[in-house]
Amino acid sequence: MRIAQFRAAALATFFALATLLPSIPAATAAENWNLYVYNPVATVAAVKGLNSAIEQIQKDTNGALNIRLHLGGSLPINTTNITPAVSDDVVQMGDDGYFLGNVPIGGVLRLPMLIRSREEYDKAAAIMTPHLEKAFGRKGLVVLGQYLYPYQVAYSRNKLTSLADFKGQKIRVTSPEQGEFIKRLGGVPVTIGAPEVPSALDRGVVDGVLTANTGGGNIWRDLLKFNFRLGINYFNSVIIVNKDRFDKLSPDIQTKVRKAFADNLPRITQAMEDEEDGLTKKLAEGGMTITKPTQADVDEATKIISSYWDQWAKSKGPEAVEALKQVRAALGR
Repeated sequence: MRIAQFRAAALATFFALATLLPSIPAATAAENWNLYVYNPVATVAAVKGLNSAIEQIQKDTNGALNIRLHLGGSLPINTTNITPAVSDDVVQMGDDGYFLGNVPIGGVLRLPMLIRSREEYDKAAAIMTPHLEKAFGRKGLVVLGQYLYPYQVAYSRNKLTSLADFKGQKIRVTSPEQGEFIKRLGGVPVTIGAPEVPSALDRGVVDGVLTANTGGGNIWRDLLKFNFRLGINYFNSVIIVNKDRFDKLSPDIQTKVRKAFADNLPRITQAMEDEEDGLTKKLAEGGMTITKPTQADVDEATKIISSYWDQWAKSKGPEAVEALKQVRAALGR
């Protein structure tokens, strides 16, 4: 039995034992699903918003569909394996921000220094959404929507006030695309999941991280001393559901599920955007050294990484080449 199959079987047994209930008539049986998220903290805007969506679904369906949210690290599912876990029905839903290893074309939206504003992101996302839905669909998944973190910026335990300060630092990244950017700056990219970051910072496995204030910046603030606010890329998180499970729901319940996420995911995006500036001030007041990049920094960073955009697309195949071409044309870049 393959390791993945063993894990899937073990988790299925876990859920079966954990949810044993007295049998009830089939006519009144409710669907009980599990949603796994990579965030390990319940108080962040993303988890709050997802819990609001879950509550809305339970209310609107009169309990016909119940969803239990599991925080990152609470189940033996690696953050980079959320998409396969949902595809294999280990969990029925996932909040996946680390899907690029499974859905590479999504990297167009993560290319460093390509997208410079929320307006530009919206243009690019309109082009990329059909590509993402098609790619996840091939894996037996339905995309229910996305939410967006503010710009990913760099934090470190060590001095980090310029592009030159990246040299030699071990920086936790959330994608291969970010990793390439760090390498071109002379740093060492390290890929680990959010639940492992605090211990990695504490033990010196990494010196810093790329994240947003409303993500790890605030959660890990006690372990970080510097914040260089160069906007490297946006980080989108996709809500996915096992297609077979979703198709078994009645059309009415499917509509209510889609509506719950359509209502709440934009609120997550807006809440995090609203928090970002206030948290920057709070981090500065707490003693963190905050440095804003100059236009020269932005121009230099773009010059360093822009040749990678087309190289990346060619390595992913013709569909990625065409998607990137469309996005660059829409952005005039």
